[in-house]
Amino acid sequence: MRRHFFVSLAVAFLAGNHASAAEITVTMAGSSYQPARISAAVGDTIRFVNDDSDKHNVFVPTAGFALDLGTQEPSQETVLTVQKAGLFEVECVFHSHMLTVVEVK
Repeated sequence: MRRHFFVSLAVAFLAGNHASAAEITVTMAGSSYQPARISAAVGDTIRFVNDDSDKHNVFVPTAGFALDLGTQEPSQETVLTVQKAGLFEVECVFHSHMLTVVEVK
């Protein structure tokens, strides 16, 4: 059973309806996020898919974007809707070398 979390960034601006919003998939496997760099637009969603046999985490330590989406067991997904322009990093609290950078325009 897959859990889905729909979370907006903590200090987000209210966003209108985004008819052209995209969905970007980021996989977690082999102790890495793929892709390692993401370009997104306000209103896009980023789907984090754990394709690994290990648990992972989606953690954003960047000031103004900080959030923790919690533990993802193998085959689980987490969805993050970006509602604020800027640059932030996504890390895994279990694997300190896992990192992806997200640039939202």
